Amino acid sequence: MSKKAKRAIKALNKHLESITTISNVQEGNTWKASLKDTINLYIGADSSISQRLNSLHFTRVETITIRGMAISDHVYDETKKQSFIDLIGVAIKHIDSNGIDNKPNKSNIISSFSNAEIISGFVFIIGLIFGIGKYIGKHEKDKESIRAEEHTKEIEKENDLLINSIDSLKQILIQKSKFENVDNKKTISYTH
Repeated sequence: MSKKAKRAIKALNKHLESITTISNVQEGNTWKASLKDTINLYIGADSSISQRLNSLHFTRVETITIRGMAISDHVYDETKKQSFIDLIGVAIKHIDSNGIDNKPNKSNIISSFSNAEIISGFVFIIGLIFGIGKYIGKHEKDKESIRAEEHTKEIEKENDLLINSIDSLKQILIQKSKFENVDNKKTISYTH
């Protein structure tokens, strides 16, 4: 027998012990809720034992007649405890023979986590999304800066080429002007 099966039987035996202290409907309903959780945990909520527990009560219906009217009332009945004791005995025999329910009764993957785990997961995911967004934003901003820097360098390069072209044109114009001056002097000297 597994440790979990032994724990289940021990928990059911505690319920057997504590049923003797129940003395009213409220205590009985609280005890029944705890027993239901134990049975659902170790045998399963879909089991016939769990379903049978739903129909057990600590009350009986008493009908009294007042002035010709029948009035029904639910009254605590100590003898109803025996049905619960019998059901716990069946549950213990079931666990002893078949072991415990190993499959969770959850309908989706998230339901297999506790609320604390789900909240922690959401906080982590939100932080991760924020971090990725910040990284991508910074990366895009860096790329934009690099593009702007490259564009500035291209403009500076074109500017340098234009300045060099202008300087070359100036040199050509200066050379042409010198050459024309020399030609003009020759022409003037031939004419005298």
